[in-house]
This record gives sequence, C-alpha cells and structure tokens, in this order.
Amino acid sequence: MHIHTRRTAAAAAIAATLLALAGCTSDNSASKQQAKQNDLAAGTADKFSRAVPYPYANGLPSDPLERKNLSRRLTQYNSKGNTNYVYVFAGMTDKVIGYYVIRGKVSSTSSQMTSTQVNVHCGYGGDHITCTNDAIGDDGSYGPDEGGDNGVFFFTTNGTLVETDQPFLVSSQPIKLYASVPQLDAPTAKH
Repeated sequence: MHIHTRRTAAAAAIAATLLALAGCTSDNSASKQQAKQNDLAAGTADKFSRAVPYPYANGLPSDPLERKNLSRRLTQYNSKGNTNYVYVFAGMTDKVIGYYVIRGKVSSTSSQMTSTQVNVHCGYGGDHITCTNDAIGDDGSYGPDEGGDNGVFFFTTNGTLVETDQPFLVSSQPIKLYASVPQLDAPTAKH
C-alpha cells in the first residue's frame, strides 16, 4: 500500500509537471504571438505618424479655434442681454412643438449654487474619520431634480420661467426651417 501511494503521488506530480510545461509552451506561444501583434501595431502607428506628423509637435497651434469657439460661446451665450431661440421637440421625435424667445441661456436643472457633497464626521478610529455625503439641493431637499438628468430651464423675454425635459435646440437667430411653428411665449392678442 505504501508503495502504491508513492507511485500515485509520483504519477500525479509528473502529470502536473507535464500539464504545467504544456501550459507554459502554450502560454509562451500565445505571448510570442501577442508580442508580434504589438510590434506590428507599433510599426504601423510609427509609419502613419511619419507619413502625417502631428501638426503642433514643434509648438503651439497657430490658431486654437476650439478655445476661441469656447470663449465666444461663453461670452455670447452666458450674457443676460443676448436673445436666443429655444425650439422644443415632442419627445424623441423630429416634431417641433414650438419655440421660446429667451434672454440669456438655457440652464440645467441639475446645476446648483451650493456644493453637491458635504464632508461629515462619521466616527472615530485611530484617526478622526470623515465621510462624504450628498448635500441638500438649493431648494433644501434631497433627490433628483424635477427634470431629471435631461431637465433644463430658462427665462423668456417677459420673465416667465420655463422648465422642460424635452429635447431642444438653441440658436442665436431664428431658424428658417421652423418658421411655421408657434412661438410658445407669444403675447396673447387683446380683444
């Protein structure tokens, strides 16, 4: 019995060694194949980079249009005196319900003037422990805003607050394509 146990243990050890060697060979082969693919990809990327080099490698871009666009949008769109046109769509369709004429910009209902998180004391350990919790919103309540993730609000030229979660489009000029849709904040005619 004792010899049989030794033979079984030796056979198991040999089988494990053979499996490990087979695995190493297979893993080694896969590693070599992966290394070849990596070298090929790096060589291809290098060829593309030499053929069309990054244009600003030797200095700043001659005309940083993205930053200029951001600056222009911020100064124009974030100005209370500018008129904008907000076209509101019905759900996820291409049907325009109508448009509003607004002063200033469209704002997210998720924006708030106070911090969205607050650090609070939550216990003692070896050190003083603080936890970060959600803070109350500007309106004094917890939870999502009325419009959810897609909610926006704006003020019309006559000061009316409008809040919606419908898809919308904003333009600094009227859009001719929507010339026949109603102005939703148009003054009503007096009879």
